[in-house]
Amino acid sequence: MTRRRGFTLVEVVVAVAVLATAGVALQRLVVQSGTTIDHDVRRARSLVVARTLMAEATLRPPPPGREEGERRGDLRFVREVRPTPHPRLLEVRVHVASRDGGDVAELVEIVYAPPA
Repeated sequence: MTRRRGFTLVEVVVAVAVLATAGVALQRLVVQSGTTIDHDVRRARSLVVARTLMAEATLRPPPPGREEGERRGDLRFVREVRPTPHPRLLEVRVHVASRDGGDVAELVEIVYAPPA
């Protein structure tokens, strides 16, 4: 009886099936990672705009009221300034979202408004 070296056809088919399954799983993982990274980047942009608007309100407190606008072309914002019971403190709310309503960032702070 001679000894054969190598793999049988069944072993090769099983190995190919396992490698194909691993390849598909890896491809789905890469696509999902790319989508997650894109979402995180858009969310970070919204947060940067919200923090910028809040910093502007902290440096130069706006009068009480509501301001709406756009920043960076595709991000809409709403900044609401409300008086508080303390005469020198203002509540500032900043809401930033993309045009489609996603990637929302919202900040609320109490800002000191020095006397004029």
